[in-house]
Amino acid sequence: MATTSQQLMMVGQHTARHGIPQPYIEVRFPKDTRQRRLSPALHRLYADVEMATPESEGWDVRIELLPDVFIFSGGRVYLELAGGHPG
Repeated sequence: MATTSQQLMMVGQHTARHGIPQPYIEVRFPKDTRQRRLSPALHRLYADVEMATPESEGWDVRIELLPDVFIFSGGRVYLELAGGHPG
């Protein structure tokens, strides 16, 4: 997924419940970005990650919309790991 000059993507990892790692890609747009632009961007990223995931992997791909922060609107696509490690 290509980024635009108004879009920022960050990759990271949180620790979810029970200490399980949770890799994610966060996408941020300017705060005035409409839902009709934000939602398709997250779903496209979700589809890219899902299509790149081998059938044998034990994780689920999820989308989460994030609250507006300062000058950004955004969301993240993350892996919910079943086995507790990113592969």
